[in-house]
Amino acid sequence: MKSENYIPKLKIAFLSIFIGLLTGTVSILFNKVLNLGFVFIGDLYKTKLFIFIVPIIAALLVAFIRHKLLSKDNQGFGVEQVMYEIEHIKTQMMTPSAVFYKTIGTFLSLVSGFAAGRQGPVVHLGGAIGSHVAYRSKTDDDETRVLIGCGVAGCLAGIFNSPIFATLFVVEILFKKRYFDMLSTILLSSLASTLTVRVFLDKPYFADLYTNYLFHMSEVINFVLLGFVLGFVAILYMLSLKSFRKIFHHLQIPQILKNISGAMIIIIMLYFFSDYYQYNPTPALITAEHYSAMHLFAISLILIALTGISLGSGAIGGIFAPGLVIGLTFGLGLSKVFVFFGLPLLDLNTYAMAGMAAMFAGFGNAPLSASLMIVELTGQYNLLFPMLICSLISSKIAEFFMHDSIYHQNLELLMNNE
Repeated sequence: MKSENYIPKLKIAFLSIFIGLLTGTVSILFNKVLNLGFVFIGDLYKTKLFIFIVPIIAALLVAFIRHKLLSKDNQGFGVEQVMYEIEHIKTQMMTPSAVFYKTIGTFLSLVSGFAAGRQGPVVHLGGAIGSHVAYRSKTDDDETRVLIGCGVAGCLAGIFNSPIFATLFVVEILFKKRYFDMLSTILLSSLASTLTVRVFLDKPYFADLYTNYLFHMSEVINFVLLGFVLGFVAILYMLSLKSFRKIFHHLQIPQILKNISGAMIIIIMLYFFSDYYQYNPTPALITAEHYSAMHLFAISLILIALTGISLGSGAIGGIFAPGLVIGLTFGLGLSKVFVFFGLPLLDLNTYAMAGMAAMFAGFGNAPLSASLMIVELTGQYNLLFPMLICSLISSKIAEFFMHDSIYHQNLELLMNNE
């Protein structure tokens, strides 16, 4: 083969590394700013009056962003919006200005207490970076798609400190198992991003998950049961997201009132039910193992409803992180039920991780990505077998009833609204 035939491949490889370095830096900055916002709002919420004020202000600002700064055909967000651009590769839709406005909307939604996730915004940011680099570099359609995938993988790898998971996420979900031949190129971006984060951060964002998790083959039936139950929980989550989206869409009221109505529900939860819902649930999960099974199930079901209400009413954010929290709390709750019935069980926290994997596998239809995510987050490859068991069962149950992932269902809604 002539050497000049390698030039396009070398160009894409170089661009993928560049995107990885850039997305790694962006993921650090995004999370630093977001965490500072959580600290600031947390101090404000110590004065109960602000719980009634901040979500309303955030809802009004997000409504302004949606109504005044974003066009009607550019309201999509997160994974589905990235997928939408991949399908319409001839036109650059993730313009820097639109992504900036959506990122501001995400920040306001998350720190004020709306039930949404930060991973969706990060995916959107990564996809936009990959898209911008590709269009600036005048790549062809397939190369542009791959570079968008590199951006998504880079940001995910930077957040989760997990380059293999990020790469599989792109191929398994974003590309729907296409472009396997470009796996190594996407992995280059993931590795570059992970390297950037490891150089500039003292510890990974999910360092608290690095501990010893126990598993024995006698527990296999537990993970089969967990995968079965979480498959239906994932279906409930998907139905909740779709149902509240339809409910708010058909409400004959201005968008600003939809945002405010969502804010009012969040205010009620933050003020009266803080044992079951907090503006930043991540720190509370560290002590989640001390909750009763019923308490954990209640937290899961409330978060399912609140995520649907938050995003349906107009808040901007992702569905990935809330889904993981729901899976973690439900998996931990199931482990306590297993103990009650005398089933063999070594470590409650292993079931929390299994709940996360099974939940993501269910609503994302991505059992491989879900299993590798937990392995890389915990640093323990002995968890791969139980994670695969519960993830495969959960994904098959959800696929049987829902036919596709929540991301591809949302993509169809965007396509139908063209």
